[in-house]
Formats: sequence, structure tokens, C-alpha cells
Amino acid sequence: MCVHGIGRWGPTGVALALLAGVFQGITASPAAAESDCFRDTCSGKDPIAMGCDKDAEILQQATMPDESVSIRLLWSPMCQGVWAKVSRDLDTSPDSVYLTLWTTRDPDGGVQAGDSPGALGSGVAGAYTKMQNWKKTTAKACWNDVDTAFDPAPTKYTIQSPAKQNDWPVDASLVVQHGSCTDWM
Repeated sequence: MCVHGIGRWGPTGVALALLAGVFQGITASPAAAESDCFRDTCSGKDPIAMGCDKDAEILQQATMPDESVSIRLLWSPMCQGVWAKVSRDLDTSPDSVYLTLWTTRDPDGGVQAGDSPGALGSGVAGAYTKMQNWKKTTAKACWNDVDTAFDPAPTKYTIQSPAKQNDWPVDASLVVQHGSCTDWM
């Protein structure tokens, strides 16, 4: 911006011209108009139908060592929604694959299952969950070969007062089995 003629405009005129230039750059992004939901209004909705997959980012991914199953915890900055996605190799993955988005309850923070599309059918290579409000929850994505309500990596449990004084604290968590999860985010 050329600021010639300051004497004619004065400092106030120059400041207004500069502010006008700054505010000209502030416009609604085209992506914002493409989403049909935001935060709470996204909870329980399909991320693809709502347009939230357009700017989706992978928060975390976990892949089996043999690469037969991969899970992703995804979020949309535009929608402020979080969801889970699973992909599997139809030749090498287990016959039964269940995907679950585990979330925390608002406001008490207790763990709950957010959503699950159920078992992936024969010949289905992937699925995703519905969204939850990213602002009001923490979440993790899990897959397993047992059931939708099975958490293969439950919260870490420690026992603070074991039988012997030298043995505490003791890790009392269940061994991770039948699947994998992303970390809580």
C-alpha cells in the first residue's frame, strides 16, 4: 500500500486506510459454507454427508504389524468433529472386524462408546463412525475382532496398595488383545 500524501490525509486517515486493507482480507472461507454442521450439531452425524471429510486430518493412526488392519482417528477443523475410520486387507485381516469410537462423557469425563458401525461385512474393506463434538470430548479409535463394546486397550489401571510394600504401584491393566487403539486425544 502506497502511503504518499500523509500530510493531506493525516495520521487518522492513514490508520483508517490500513485498517480497511486488513479487513478486506477477512472473509468467510469457501470451505466454511460447505459444512452442514459445527461442534454439537455434528454429534451423531455422518462426516461425509456433512462435508466434514473435505478438510479431515489424521490425528493418529495405528496399523497392525502385518498391515492387515489400520485405524485412524480423524477430525475436521471446519466442523470441529472427530470420528474413527478402519481399513482392512480382505485377504489377511481377521474375518470379524469391529470399529468403535470411544469418547469421554461431558461433563463428568467418564468413558463411553461413541459410535460403531458394527461388524464389517464380508467383502467390506473399510468403514467409519459418526462424529462427536471435538470440543467436549477426548476420543480414541479402536478395532477388534470380538464385539463393538469390546475395548482391546482399556484404561491403564494401577493398584496403589498391594500385598507387599515393595510391590507398589502395580499395573493391573488387561493385556492388549484382539485389536488395537490409537491413544486418547
